[in-house]
Amino acid sequence: MLGSRMTSIAIGLKLFHETGQSTPLLLLSLFNELPLLFLGGWIGIAADRWKRKTAIIAGDTGQAVCTLLLVICLMNIHSTLWPVYGIAAVQGLFVALQSTATSAMIPLMVRDEELDRMNAMKELLFPLAGVIAPSLTGLLYEPYGISIILAADLLTFLVGTGVVALLPLPEMKHKERPLEKIRIWNDAIQGFRFLWKNKPLFYLFLYFGWWNFILNGPLELAIPFFLQRTGSSDALTLLLGAMNAGALAGAAAAVWWGHFRYKIRFIFTGSILTSLMFVLLGTSTHVIMLGAAVFLLMLPLAMTGALFYSILQRKTPLSLQGRVFAAYGQLCAVTAPLSFLITGPLADQWLERLLPGTKLSPWLTWIIGSENGTWIGFIFVVSGILLLLGAMWTLSSRQVRRLDSDIDDL
Repeated sequence: MLGSRMTSIAIGLKLFHETGQSTPLLLLSLFNELPLLFLGGWIGIAADRWKRKTAIIAGDTGQAVCTLLLVICLMNIHSTLWPVYGIAAVQGLFVALQSTATSAMIPLMVRDEELDRMNAMKELLFPLAGVIAPSLTGLLYEPYGISIILAADLLTFLVGTGVVALLPLPEMKHKERPLEKIRIWNDAIQGFRFLWKNKPLFYLFLYFGWWNFILNGPLELAIPFFLQRTGSSDALTLLLGAMNAGALAGAAAAVWWGHFRYKIRFIFTGSILTSLMFVLLGTSTHVIMLGAAVFLLMLPLAMTGALFYSILQRKTPLSLQGRVFAAYGQLCAVTAPLSFLITGPLADQWLERLLPGTKLSPWLTWIIGSENGTWIGFIFVVSGILLLLGAMWTLSSRQVRRLDSDIDDL
């Protein structure tokens, strides 16, 4: 993950410097999500029917090859970015396979009471790599360019995948299935059918789709927002470090806590904190305030995601978990690209056309200031309000609030 995060940051810097716009960064993330949207059911079947260790290694290997091709394309950028987007789409297929298989592997390895801690440890890995990656990328990118970062990424791939290949991981026993071709479509939608029959789980499932819609697009604007607000690459590195440190601290706290009896309460308390910090981030101009806001914004995210995964794992039969996690991935593959498609043009063009010096300007200036990055700051404020409204609506369901006790009764 360390190598992948370094490459991701370097690609973001390269695209922003080459184009001067936020939209290409968001489009790259959009195309990365599309394979899961259209092929999620079949990815879930692969995760359930293949050996999950095989699926994890295949996913990692595919990602490494695509990263190599992606960097080669970026080093020879000319008039079009479509080859870059195409490679990102293929890479997204392997990301989805690896992620789905990993999530479905965890319940085979640990007891139910350890799921919260294990999912939190899994969530810990991403920000742990993220705390180190911005500093290393800043240190290497300027003097050596993107090539040295690619080399580091491929080295970490060889180490990580080699370890997984040597580990003795548990596997499910699969029964022979007659008429498999006839039932392939029915199998692909089993994850959605299961969720539809379990309405409280389905409502929580929809909330996390909203959660992903609100978070993905705006958070992808962090690099241009920090650059515009501070005008300093050193401040950018510091703020990205604070961003990942917040996620790291939250995941570490969840690992230390271990088992959460009241998962729903923690999920929605964390959502409210993230909502408020979005508003503070969008209205802040000083580096210290920006750092504090983004740290606290990220603090609950790993814990919230880990607890949601624990709920899905506890409530879903082992033989269906690949498809249920793929169904969730498909929902995210709808909401996240939609967020990217809206947020990029909104930040670069639409807001300036919709609100060019109208009567709202003094009010907007009082809320978000008149510094560089004003419109991205406005997006952060609105995102915080929308996330809070979604949390309140979901929590209003008594069935959702009872999920904690229902899980304990399993």
